[in-house]
Amino acid sequence: PTPAVPYGQQQQQQQTVTPPAMTDIPHTEVLKQVVAAARGKFVIPADDVKQLQEAAGCSMDTLLLSILEEAAHDARPRISNYHVGAVGLGGSGAVYIGCNLEFPGNALNQSVHAEQFLMANLLLHKEPSLHSLAISAAPCGHCRQFYSELACADCVRFVFGYRGHSNPEIFTLAQLLPARFGPLDLLEDPSAPLLLEQQQHDLTWTSNALNMLQQRAGDHCFAQAAEAALQAAQSSYAPYTHCPSGVALITGRGRVAAGGYIESAAYNPGLPPFQAAVVACMVGGCLPSYGQ
Repeated sequence: PTPAVPYGQQQQQQQTVTPPAMTDIPHTEVLKQVVAAARGKFVIPADDVKQLQEAAGCSMDTLLLSILEEAAHDARPRISNYHVGAVGLGGSGAVYIGCNLEFPGNALNQSVHAEQFLMANLLLHKEPSLHSLAISAAPCGHCRQFYSELACADCVRFVFGYRGHSNPEIFTLAQLLPARFGPLDLLEDPSAPLLLEQQQHDLTWTSNALNMLQQRAGDHCFAQAAEAALQAAQSSYAPYTHCPSGVALITGRGRVAAGGYIESAAYNPGLPPFQAAVVACMVGGCLPSYGQ
């Protein structure tokens, strides 16, 4: 259960998407089957995506948009009650799903935007790039800035689909955020790896941390979480503060998930490691209810 081996991989393999059969079912009915096939999942493997698209006989944009409502259904907006879904097509051909999360009793800046959830999901599965991003609502300035960190930022297609409109609208980040402030404005080394590119920080345990691990040598769950947190920190994205960090969570049932810090050149739109770990818990099926 670490970023190196996506948490819940076994569960995902066991819950593979079953594409609808190639029949003469009307187009809209096939799309309903696509939505049903994606229900309860945060990743759809590339082979299944291809089969789903062929069965539906639709464009990839239409396929992504058809999943949006289901993605928004997974959101947990206990403060705003505003459900947002995000569905992305990775460079590998796999489809990733994100939704917004809010934490009652905490500052609003602790929330996770659907686009941030999706980004943490991409990182969790080591997806090398993002091709298209379908969103149920226009992204806020916060998320437009956040996506400026991508190495592939200029190539991402932002797909907006509005109810009642037959044709989706396509935008580039340059159109959504012209003359943007980004990584190259701050980084001293223009060749430094950007978001979704491989990060590798040389981190090891301090002597105090090693002593703590030795004191809890019989606690295998704790040791597993410690290793997951270290690996999350080693692969986190922290080019500005140079303070990589990772968090691992242990659920009440003894399951472990971890996430790493994701920085932004604008500083505030970054995603803390705790929130990234919560995303990993949801993707891995560790937190099926809001109460948990």
